Amino acid sequence: MQGVPRQERREYVRAPLQVDVELTVVDGDEYEAVRRSEQQPCSRFISQAALSFDEGGQYEADSTFHSNLISFLIHIDDKLDRVLKLLSDVSGLDASTRKDDRGDEDFFVGQGSDISGTGMSVICDKALEPGQIIKASFMISRFPVIQLVLFGRVIRVTPVQEDGKQRYQVVLGFIDLDEEDREKVIAYIFQVQRDAIRKEKKRYGADAAEKAC
Repeated sequence: MQGVPRQERREYVRAPLQVDVELTVVDGDEYEAVRRSEQQPCSRFISQAALSFDEGGQYEADSTFHSNLISFLIHIDDKLDRVLKLLSDVSGLDASTRKDDRGDEDFFVGQGSDISGTGMSVICDKALEPGQIIKASFMISRFPVIQLVLFGRVIRVTPVQEDGKQRYQVVLGFIDLDEEDREKVIAYIFQVQRDAIRKEKKRYGADAAEKAC
């Protein structure tokens, strides 16, 4: 990849993302309104230094724990709002207790497939269309708690079969992703790669010891 800046190469490195991803279809007008408002999901995260690497390439996360915990609690609050919405649909609770008044057909859960600093792919049951805007909410780390809420545009949709069921692999390109969240994603990717290298070395060492016996 000669001629490609190092920073740009970092953004395109990918890693598996085997987590549940909450997905919401957002229309263009709504997205623009969110961008202009102070309620944009990424703006709700407490200001903090981006995740970084020390000289040895280790993941520095301790200093971000408290603010990421606050972000996680905000995410739980959003989940409770959705539970209230579902309960209100069943029992007729006052709609004023809900923040999200759209129909449930816009919300669904997919399975993460992989992620990079520029986009991600998910497997889901919904046949989305290229160009649609999606809000994706997911956790990339439990300690420290790192919960991300990002916007992406559907780039490609590929039908796939899983256990005899028709599903879809959806490729999203991130839009308006701030550098802080991008660095969180990149830090996660390099952590996954280091973990894979450690496991491979451990497996190789165990095989070598077994052969020596």
